[in-house]
Amino acid sequence: MAPRTIDDAALTDAVAKVFSRHGYAGASINLLSEATGLGRASLYHRFPGGKDEMVDAIVDRAHERYEKALAPAFADGDPLERAKQVAKGIDEYYDGGTQSCLMVALSVSDADNRTTAGRCLDSWADALSNIARDAGMTPKQADAAAMDVVAAIEGGMVIAVTSGKTDAYKRAIKSLPKRLTSSG
Repeated sequence: MAPRTIDDAALTDAVAKVFSRHGYAGASINLLSEATGLGRASLYHRFPGGKDEMVDAIVDRAHERYEKALAPAFADGDPLERAKQVAKGIDEYYDGGTQSCLMVALSVSDADNRTTAGRCLDSWADALSNIARDAGMTPKQADAAAMDVVAAIEGGMVIAVTSGKTDAYKRAIKSLPKRLTSSG
């Protein structure tokens, strides 16, 4: 039987799902092997630095994917349409609320990852705030609306992951455009 092959993007995405669901400490080589279809030796061949190298790879990949999801926030055009595009991109990134937040999962037990997660959440809020400012909110209103949206989505993901119920997450995603483009 030929050894299993997996391209870098698919491998990194599979590893990220394990870390998102189980955190750094819980992401065992057995779970990673099961998720990727690769044996222990193959995993270490692809990631000689072990779990630390995996984290670097998945954070880089998450950053790329998140930049793509947030790109419409900095484009020209109608703020409401841009907000809808961002909501769609975020929803795709989190797989309809079934995928927990990688940054939060990684930050639970590691200060360095906590700093990275904080920067990630700040860039997310900055992107959303940009839309809200373009929609006519003051900088203070826009920053508050953006952080409220981030909190609602993150909270919805926690509920979805712990209970299997995605309703709160879906409401947060659906309300994102209006919350960023309504000044009252």
